[in-house]
Amino acid sequence: MANHRTSQSKKPWIETPLVESSTLSRAVGCRVFLKLENLQPSGSFKSRAMGSLILSHLSNPANSNRDIHFYISSGGNAGLAAVCAARSLSYPCTVVVPRSTRAIIIRKLRDAGATDVIAHGETIAKADEYMHEVVMKERREGESDDVVKIALHPFDHEAIWDGNSTIVDELVDQLPPDADNNQRAVPADAIICSVGGGGLLNGLVMGIERQKKLLGQDTDSHTNTAKKDINILAVETEGTASLALAMSKKSLVSLPSITSQASSLGVVRVSSRTLEYSLSPPPGISIHSVVISDADAARGVLRLVDDERLLVELACGVCVEAAIGDAQRQNRKERRGHGGTDEGYGSDPTSSDESNPGSSTVSCASDVEDTDSEADSASQRVSKLRQVVPGLSPQSRVVIVVCGGSNITLDMATEWREKLNNGWGSKKGCE
Repeated sequence: MANHRTSQSKKPWIETPLVESSTLSRAVGCRVFLKLENLQPSGSFKSRAMGSLILSHLSNPANSNRDIHFYISSGGNAGLAAVCAARSLSYPCTVVVPRSTRAIIIRKLRDAGATDVIAHGETIAKADEYMHEVVMKERREGESDDVVKIALHPFDHEAIWDGNSTIVDELVDQLPPDADNNQRAVPADAIICSVGGGGLLNGLVMGIERQKKLLGQDTDSHTNTAKKDINILAVETEGTASLALAMSKKSLVSLPSITSQASSLGVVRVSSRTLEYSLSPPPGISIHSVVISDADAARGVLRLVDDERLLVELACGVCVEAAIGDAQRQNRKERRGHGGTDEGYGSDPTSSDESNPGSSTVSCASDVEDTDSEADSASQRVSKLRQVVPGLSPQSRVVIVVCGGSNITLDMATEWREKLNNGWGSKKGCE
């Protein structure tokens, strides 16, 4: 091991459970599995990302037998994961946050053991600049001359993606065997994840690629019709859709601002690797960009609260609603038409399909017509998932990465439920 205070074999993240949701499976019309990254030590998948990044620095011979202090600029989950990972390995970590960071996040950072939490600037970019130019240049009381100060990037680093790729390794062992003999490296038809800067998406692609090589499937899978693509749905909210914008421009462009409440997805520009993967996915992988509203994200959060007793951020709720939103809305309309009652989520928009081979983008459009046909089951309805992955059967496997997150309280969920009951998101297809 490169550092005298810890063993590199100790990983600051855990293998998380994969559970099959009967409720969501019925709504979608196929087998839906939840990868519970909300159970990581920091409460999100970022434990893998930051843990792997920190371990990569500790394994650097240049840092051997030296005092190390980690620094990160973050508005929430990455900072919390960095603190949890660093402290579990007995290293200090300082976090610089924008002044807009909610008090609950600052309290969680301090409770997790952050050496210091410093608020500066109106954006993460300003906080990051201050961290590099001021905070990291200051000498702390009692700090040795030999201390190594290391800045951690929240999403754009190979070690981060490698850490996130371990999700795929676990899925290979946790998912039921592929009964239809499609010879996929991972026995899943689709994996749904949210996208901020793209670190999670990059890791999933890298993990699938690694598993393909282990199975000897590192050649072009399109030459063998027995092998079907693994579809990745990359979901963003309107107001954080930096990947969708970059894909539409086929260039690394930046959003002018973040206007969504899903602050954990609030990265104005994705990593270059994320855009590369999305425009030209590796053989055997199809990547689809999906954009939904904040109201839809809130519906997804409430579905997990009510059906699975899980409380997660808007940034996580987007994945659930991308899978089942339209089907669930149609079911509610049918129940109302037959004397039933609404579930209280408000109405759901549908989407138009602008898919292309290998990659696609789906965003909100107008409502579909009501139907009174009892035979028109949830599995026949067009949701965003079904638009980009046609032909899903009751035995198809869909994995939702429940990424977790700390920017959520019961009061927030209650407020969203009230807003949805009062028509939030129902006036227009996309708000």
